[in-house]
Amino acid sequence: LLLAGVSHDLRTPLSRIRLGLEMLDGTGDAALKAGLVQDVADIDAAVGQFLDFARLAQGEAVAAEGDLNAIVREVCERYARAGKRVSTRLETLQPLALRPNAIQRLVANLVDNALRHGSPEVEVATRPENGRAVIEVLDRGPGIPAGETENMLQPFTRLDRARSTSGTGLGLAIVDRIARMHGGTVQLLPREGGGLRARVEIRGTSPSPPGPSGP
Repeated sequence: LLLAGVSHDLRTPLSRIRLGLEMLDGTGDAALKAGLVQDVADIDAAVGQFLDFARLAQGEAVAAEGDLNAIVREVCERYARAGKRVSTRLETLQPLALRPNAIQRLVANLVDNALRHGSPEVEVATRPENGRAVIEVLDRGPGIPAGETENMLQPFTRLDRARSTSGTGLGLAIVDRIARMHGGTVQLLPREGGGLRARVEIRGTSPSPPGPSGP
């Protein structure tokens, strides 16, 4: 409730700042204005993640015959339209009971993480495995040390060495909560040849969303 309340209240002054910057077109220091516009965008993105994290507890209607590949394809096409190098390798999957918006958020968070900290080229793959569906997002970045992978799934955790300290530290925690909502797990594994392989294994929805991970 605290995260949701504070985040919602921040949206109004952010909108006023953004409007003020737009009214400064053609005046003032262009570089300074560009920097402020980026700052506002970064804060707005952080507010969005706080709201996402808080709203997961509210649940979402379940699509009994959810098409995981269609959701993955839709998310990746949005990145492609924005000029991002995100490719897909999708195998045939059986329908699953899914919360579609939550799964979209899961895939987008993993792709955002890969683009921000990994490399300009990201691959998203799906496949069936032992009666479950597997989603993998692969990059060629510096990866995550083996001893840090579990910590990276905790809320407000950021890695100080191999990966940037920018962001809220909630992206992977949101992924973990959504995976658990679908009876699944998340693993952050080294990719053969270098990079990170973020693996999510899901079986469908659980009766109710889990509480926050960690203490």
